[in-house]
Amino acid sequence: MSDMTQKSPDDGFNYIMLSDVHLGSDIIPHLRPWASTSWLLEENEIDARLVSWLDHYAKHLDRDRPWRLVIAGDFLDLAGVSITTPTGVLTPPTAEEQRHGLGSAIDHVLHKVEAIAQRHPSVFRALGRFVGAGNALVMVRGNHDIELYWREAQSVLIDAILAHEPGESRLALRARIAIRPWFFAVDGLLYVEHGHEFDPLCGYGDPLASTCARDPSRIRWTAFSVLLRYVARPTRGLSSADFSYAGMGAYVRLLLKLGVRGTAAIAGRYLRASYRLLAECVLNAGSTGRRQAHAAREALSHFARLSDISEDQLMLLRGLYTRPAVQRFGFMLRSLYLDRILSCLMGVVACVLAVLFTVYVGVISAVSTALAALLLLGYAVIGCGDNSSPKATMLRNAAHIAQLFSARWVVMGHTHEATMQAVSDSASYVNLGSWGEDDPPDECSARVRAHPMGTFLIVRKRADDFFADLMRWDDQLGPLLLERKGAAT
Repeated sequence: MSDMTQKSPDDGFNYIMLSDVHLGSDIIPHLRPWASTSWLLEENEIDARLVSWLDHYAKHLDRDRPWRLVIAGDFLDLAGVSITTPTGVLTPPTAEEQRHGLGSAIDHVLHKVEAIAQRHPSVFRALGRFVGAGNALVMVRGNHDIELYWREAQSVLIDAILAHEPGESRLALRARIAIRPWFFAVDGLLYVEHGHEFDPLCGYGDPLASTCARDPSRIRWTAFSVLLRYVARPTRGLSSADFSYAGMGAYVRLLLKLGVRGTAAIAGRYLRASYRLLAECVLNAGSTGRRQAHAAREALSHFARLSDISEDQLMLLRGLYTRPAVQRFGFMLRSLYLDRILSCLMGVVACVLAVLFTVYVGVISAVSTALAALLLLGYAVIGCGDNSSPKATMLRNAAHIAQLFSARWVVMGHTHEATMQAVSDSASYVNLGSWGEDDPPDECSARVRAHPMGTFLIVRKRADDFFADLMRWDDQLGPLLLERKGAAT
């Protein structure tokens, strides 16, 4: 279930890859009861599309070379599931979990995995048929399903996939399913990870030791997970696909749309999230951060011993990742726009003082204060933070990964934007795009709706070498070619 060994390029498989299905993003009755019906048709369409795709490739495979399906993260939207704590849960919910729904403790995650399997049974049955047809399945964890860190959750997920397969064959079929904690690599050919570690708002800094040093029974916080649960999920009209990278102007427009009551409500949620995140930054700078760093080193050494990858190579890979926002107090202030909010408030106060100084003190003091007000308000408008998408960082580092693993194709997801770009004469970067979103269809942003869903990559051996095709699945027409790359030279 957690095989970490690498494979040779010719291990008898062709490869087919997708990412970001986000099953379970519609299970949010605790925080978004109004979205329960608006999502139904859209989710049924995504399920039907995925089922037809799986069944198609279960039938269309080379006679001597089955498929290895690699799901590059965010297959499940465990981070976004929001359901009330059911009776029988052994881990008592925290105050945060009572407010926002089941958390990341083992038994909480098991309930969420089971809820997703019950909500999307056709997809799980199709995955079972796909594996039962002689193919293999690898799942890589993403930031939305990081809670698959727990082996118990992995086991429940695999049980759900194989639930409708013949009982006598399930043990053999389980051996064809692997859940990778970090990445999947094929020596000299492929490297696949989700890509969230290149995103400071979503990354953990270490992909292996995911638990919190203060509470090892739970997964630790990132800026993304806090903002998703505290702000995006409870706020109607705030797209969780865009909130991380939206500019200040987008938030101002949202507040105008929400009105006075809505603005007051989101302000309270935002302040609670900001307090949590700034507290995490402080804790990570102290003994908690040191304990997590020690756990990360031990986890990496353990991973190296179980795989055929040297610890030095893994350290070089981890060194490419962006430092998480929860480890940088100043960056977090800027990412939350707290510096600009404070500057705006101080600018308003300075404007009032400038008027008072004009009446009671003198022109020189008033002019000086007015200039200070302009500077403060100017900073509030322009700022110096950068919450841009990590796609440029992912593309840039793909070249280093290709060299590190001698990979022809470096494959990621996370950004939901399908692309294939050369990063050297011998390697290409591929982003797999997405199959589903984590917002109701009537709340998805225009940016999200502009990108096609149902995109995937095929790496297939023809004659004596491998070729890669970036494809899109159409329910009526079947697989459509977006871009093709021949064997790297």
